[in-house]
Amino acid sequence: MRSVRTLVPATIAASALLLSACGATGSAAGTRPAASAHPAAVHHRAAPVASARQKASAIQHVTIVGNDRLRFVPSVVHVHVGKVRITLKDAGAYPHNLVIPALKVTSASVTGDPGSTTIQLTVRFPHKGRYPFHCQYHQSAGMVGTFVVS
Repeated sequence: MRSVRTLVPATIAASALLLSACGATGSAAGTRPAASAHPAAVHHRAAPVASARQKASAIQHVTIVGNDRLRFVPSVVHVHVGKVRITLKDAGAYPHNLVIPALKVTSASVTGDPGSTTIQLTVRFPHKGRYPFHCQYHQSAGMVGTFVVS
């Protein structure tokens, strides 16, 4: 077992090394960084903010389910301006599709065993705003939704 005389200097040296590796500030004269208002607070550097061009070029992914209650889940979908990959999934026995009139987009239909059929389409939302969508087969039954683009 090591003696206390050996452990104390080693502990101080390890603590100093750890503080310098964590980026603690202070001069060689021994000044310490200001204490946090909350002793357990952890400080992180903010991640770089993506530019509007980078956000617009990234493809967002959303999944919308069409069900036997003739509803889309979710019926309100929040996305950002730019490209969006939409997966339309069938969760029932009825055929469904997705029509976005403002973009002149009509998807292929999904039909088949519950949950076993999906289609994907990629659309580009050019501007902020609200873009209603519906199922061409069941719009009159209330199978509608809205993309909210920010």
